[in-house]
Amino acid sequence: MGQLFDGALSITAHYHEIRGRAAEIARALGSPVGGAEHLFLGMLHDGGWPVSVIAGLVDLGQAEDAVLGLINDPGYPPPPRPRTLVPDGHVRPWGAEVAFEMGDSYVGLEHAFLAMIRMRQTVPARALAGLADLDALEAAVLEAKNAPPGPHEGAVFLPEGQEMDSPLRRAIADALPDGTTFGFNSGGDERTWMHVIGPGGSNPEITREVLNAALASLNRPPLDG
Repeated sequence: MGQLFDGALSITAHYHEIRGRAAEIARALGSPVGGAEHLFLGMLHDGGWPVSVIAGLVDLGQAEDAVLGLINDPGYPPPPRPRTLVPDGHVRPWGAEVAFEMGDSYVGLEHAFLAMIRMRQTVPARALAGLADLDALEAAVLEAKNAPPGPHEGAVFLPEGQEMDSPLRRAIADALPDGTTFGFNSGGDERTWMHVIGPGGSNPEITREVLNAALASLNRPPLDG
């Protein structure tokens, strides 16, 4: 379930989680409120959807360094406080307009990401523009969002009892070979699956290797067989 967003839509639980992380990042960087840059840093630290999709097109470590470089620039203007009274730690929500445009009944991180890179003057858009083609990033996210539901042909199921939580998403992102990204199902009652996507499509053997490496880094049981 989400929470009320701009009186009409609800944000996903994942979005709500990342907004909380973005508030912590903003405070750590000396800003009483969070902007697009802090929300994007929260998404990078999480390593999940939709960042997992663009990981094959842009180096996420370089993206974080580029964002921090802009934040630390002497000419950087911190996020302004909203006109309405908000508590310290407030993070501006992004993506409602994009969700409306797409006809979605919720606001997810994909909508927030698209809204940020479409507004070319935001810190995330400026940081990413120096590393990748913004239109290609948008196309990759839209393609993944519009992919048919259900396990991909090359998908591998997580071991019983495992969830695609934030630590595992970050570990998978760290274990990916160069030039690849990964996708996974989210929500619903079906068992969790993932697949690694490379230039030649999805390869179940590479997916198994990446997933086992990620599980091992977290001291979690590997796949059977």
